[in-house]
Amino acid sequence: MAAQAVEQRAAIKDVQAIDERFVRLVSQKLGYGHPLSERTGTLTFTWTPEAEARLQQVPAFCRELTRWRVEWTAHKHNLGTTITPEIMETKYSMWGGVSHAIVQRHEDALPWTDSARNRIAGIPEFVRGQVIEAIEGNAQRMGREEVDDAVIDATIQRWVKSGDFHEGRYGFR
Repeated sequence: MAAQAVEQRAAIKDVQAIDERFVRLVSQKLGYGHPLSERTGTLTFTWTPEAEARLQQVPAFCRELTRWRVEWTAHKHNLGTTITPEIMETKYSMWGGVSHAIVQRHEDALPWTDSARNRIAGIPEFVRGQVIEAIEGNAQRMGREEVDDAVIDATIQRWVKSGDFHEGRYGFR
């Protein structure tokens, strides 16, 4: 996962040689919880059964990312080390503000097939904007003129392999 994340970032930034400095920079951008981050493992959190149950509602391929981000938010905002549904909601609300702003300013860069549009309809609103930007960015990177199921599947596979859900912030602008 770590190598894939570094290689993807190097390709995005057109970096010819991956050195220790570049890996350190990527680790800082990926943040707490990612295997590359120096911060990972430095904090200890306890999740309540209710919070764990809510986390199980997150799609498996992004469940650990959600765990990392909720924990890091709890740390940054001094919310304690016991993760509750209320703390999860704090992070979800923060994501929601970003997502809403993206949706408000966003016009589809590419057309979407009905099937692809239906697939993202199930994504919670608080992250939908970021997901749309990332999927369209991947479609453009792939040279595609339309977002279809294959683009969505390829994007998910990139995320699974690298753990890097913030490619170029959300897409490839």
